[in-house]
Amino acid sequence: MRTITTNCPGCCIACGLYLLEFSTPELPAGELKLSLAHRKLAPMNEGKLCKFGMHLPAFYAREPLPTLVDGQETTQDEAIREAKARLERLKPDEIAFVAIPSAVTNEELLSFVSGATACGSTNRCFGFEQFLNAIPEDARSALTNGLPFFEIEAASKIVLFLLDPYVHYPLLARRILKARQRGAQVIDIAFAHNRRGIANETVLIDPLDPGSIQKLRDTVANSLIISEVTPYTSLVVISLVLRLAAETASQLFLLKPFANSTGALLLDSSGAEQRRDLFEILDRIENGSIKGLYLLETDLSAVVFHAAAVKQTLSQLDVLIEQNAFRTPQSELAHVTLQSEPFYRKRGTILTIEGRLLELGGESTNGLRILEQLGSNRAFAEVHAEVKHALGLGTAEPTEFEIVAPRVEAVVNVAPLPHREPEKPEALGDEHYVLWYKTNPFFWAGIRDKGFVELSPTALQALGLFVGDALIVGDAAEKTGFKVAAVPEKLIVSEDPLVVHEHVPWRELRESGTVRKVIVKRA
Repeated sequence: MRTITTNCPGCCIACGLYLLEFSTPELPAGELKLSLAHRKLAPMNEGKLCKFGMHLPAFYAREPLPTLVDGQETTQDEAIREAKARLERLKPDEIAFVAIPSAVTNEELLSFVSGATACGSTNRCFGFEQFLNAIPEDARSALTNGLPFFEIEAASKIVLFLLDPYVHYPLLARRILKARQRGAQVIDIAFAHNRRGIANETVLIDPLDPGSIQKLRDTVANSLIISEVTPYTSLVVISLVLRLAAETASQLFLLKPFANSTGALLLDSSGAEQRRDLFEILDRIENGSIKGLYLLETDLSAVVFHAAAVKQTLSQLDVLIEQNAFRTPQSELAHVTLQSEPFYRKRGTILTIEGRLLELGGESTNGLRILEQLGSNRAFAEVHAEVKHALGLGTAEPTEFEIVAPRVEAVVNVAPLPHREPEKPEALGDEHYVLWYKTNPFFWAGIRDKGFVELSPTALQALGLFVGDALIVGDAAEKTGFKVAAVPEKLIVSEDPLVVHEHVPWRELRESGTVRKVIVKRA
C-alpha cells in the first residue's frame, strides 16, 4: 500500500487529503485501487471533505485515455511528433490552446503557454479571459486573488451574493458559520431563500433583472461580499458587483470553480491580444478561422454543458489534440491523444484561492514532459523555478501554511469599471420559467449528482405534475425528476447540468449564463 498526500481538484479550495493506492488478488497485475483518508493537518479544510471529495476514488477510476494517432495506438514520442507536425501545417492564428485549470499544475500551465508561444498562437484560454480583457488593472486583483479564510471568520458583515455555500463551496460554509458565531451579520442576496438558514437576513432579487443589483447599496455597505465567477458569469453582473463593492467601501471575494484558477490567472501575464474567451474560440471554430485545437486536461462537454453541440463544433476541426488522463466525449474526435497522469500522481504545484502554494504529492512529470517536447524541452526543476519567479518567491520553497500570493488591495476607480446598462427584464409567458443553475464540483466534472430540479407548489399545479412524473426543461435531451421546494413561482433550480441537444450560438449561451429563460413541460 502507498499513501499519497494530495489535494482535491473539485474547486479552488483544493482540500487536502490522503489517497491510498493498493492492489488486491482479483486485480490484474499492475492495476491498483484507491481509498481515501482524511488529513486533519491540511490548513485549507482541516480534515473535512465535501461529498465530491469523498467521491474521489470513483472519480479517478474513469477510463484512461490511450495514446493514439488517428485511432491507432502508438508510442508517446511518435504521438508527440505527429502532434507537432500537424500543428506546424496550420497558420499560427488558426490554432487555439485551451486548458481549464482544474487538474493542471502551475508548471504545466507555464509549459502550456510556452508551447502556444512556440506555435505563434494568440488564441489561449484558461476560462476567465472575458473578465481579464474587460476589467481595468486596478480592479483586477478582485478577480485574480482571493482572501485567506481567516479573514472571512474575522469579518463583521458578510454578504453572500448569489452563492449558496452549502452547494457551491461546501467547505466555505464552516468559515461563515464561525464568523456568525463571533457576531458577524450574514446577509444572503439570492433568487430564493436558503432553507439551511446560514444567513441572518435574505434579500430576494429578480433573476431576470440584473438592474436590481444597483438597488443594494445600503444592504452591502462596508461588508465582505462573497460571490463566484465562472466561464458563464455575465460580464454585466460582474461589472455591477465590482461597481457596488467599490462604491460601498466593501471587499469583494470571488471564488472560482477550478482548483488552479488562481495559478492560471496569475501566471498568464500575456496581453489581451493573446487571450480568447472560451465561447469566442468555439465561435471561431464554427466560422472556420480556427482549424486546430489543443485541449489540456479539459472536458469541454463538462464545462460547456451542451455535449452534442460541442461535438458538432469540434468535428469541424482539421486538427484536434487532446492531452488528458481520462477519456472524454471529445476523445473519439481527436486526431492525436496523449495520455497524461491523474492529478493525484502529478509532481508540481497549484495555487489556491487563499494564495497558498500547494505541492502535490505525486512523483510523475509525464504531462509536463509532453508539453515541454512541444515547446522548450526544459526539465521540471527549470520550469518550477520559473513558477516561483513569476510569483515573486525567488528561491523560497513555501509550505502550505503560508499565504504567498496575498491580495494587494487598491482603491478602485469606479469611473473606468466596465458598465453596461442591464436589459429590461422580459415578461414571462405562461409556459416560460427561469432556470437557475446552482453549480458545484459535480456540475463542473460533468457528473449528475441529484437527478432532479426544484420548483414551487404553484409550478407543480400549473404543469399538472403528479408523484412519479418527470420534466423536460428547455430543450434538454433527458428527462429529469422534480422536488417541490420554497422557491419563487416561476423559478426552476437545478444543481445538475441538463443535457441539451439543440445548438445555440455560443456567445448567446454565455450571455444567458447560469440563469436562462426556458420552457418547462411535463415529460
